[in-house]
Amino acid sequence: MLRTTVLGVVAGIALVGGGPVLAAQTTQQTTQVQEPKYACSIVVPQNATDASVAGQAKITLAQAQQAAQSAAPGTLIGSGLDNENGCLVYSVEIRSADGKIHDVKVDAGTAKILHQDTGSRAGSEHEGTGEQENGAED
Repeated sequence: MLRTTVLGVVAGIALVGGGPVLAAQTTQQTTQVQEPKYACSIVVPQNATDASVAGQAKITLAQAQQAAQSAAPGTLIGSGLDNENGCLVYSVEIRSADGKIHDVKVDAGTAKILHQDTGSRAGSEHEGTGEQENGAED
């Protein structure tokens, strides 16, 4: 997830001691920009809870795991249904024979591989050493 910080400067004129003085006030606003954007079949409403979207998946966890292992052969480490960038996806983590961890995003409606990150250590966030995107929008 990428966070973009926007700084705004508001300038005003204040009268101090009978003369004009330029006064500046800085405000900071943080906006979330989620990357990559996926071309998915099931869009998750912005205020949806995990429980409310769980029943929307059209494929099973086992089907998602099978699709992910076809894209990245190896040992299944973990998987689950997630809201990723407004899309309902299965996140499947696989350790390949070379020890790298593949985080594969599988469309919960079509079993299509939407995105794949490759890292070298386990955990929910991997340091990507390479990426492969399928069906991503710009």
